[in-house]
Amino acid sequence: MTSPEEAIEQARERAAGQRSQDPAAAADPAGLGASITSDRPGLELLSEWSVIEVDRSTVYSTRRAGAPITALKRLLLRLLRQYHGELEARQTRFNIALLSQFRDLEARVSRLESERGAGVGDLAPGASPRGPGERGSPGGGPGAEPPIL
Repeated sequence: MTSPEEAIEQARERAAGQRSQDPAAAADPAGLGASITSDRPGLELLSEWSVIEVDRSTVYSTRRAGAPITALKRLLLRLLRQYHGELEARQTRFNIALLSQFRDLEARVSRLESERGAGVGDLAPGASPRGPGERGSPGGGPGAEPPIL
């Protein structure tokens, strides 16, 4: 039988071997479909991840005498089904709402970037398109309105 320390060492050696053979595996070690070192995941992948679907058939025990433990876990899962269903539904609703807000924000940023490129011209980063004495500009003095975002 292998001790836990030996098993960890063997797993590390196998992982190092796989990374040297397959550079794509190093970029996505968890197999999530998105590279950790590259850009953020796309909206399609985020949409898939936002919906929580728990596969109850994956409940098992890896112990030597795991059958009774697996049965107990499945019984608890069945007894708590209503609670877990409500929890999954709330989390899914939150994830989808957050993704919707993210999409709206991304569209707004794109629109503002295109407006800035088309209408404002060559402003220095952080510069205001208004003059220093106009209302709403940061240098407008006391009583000036804050800029509308």
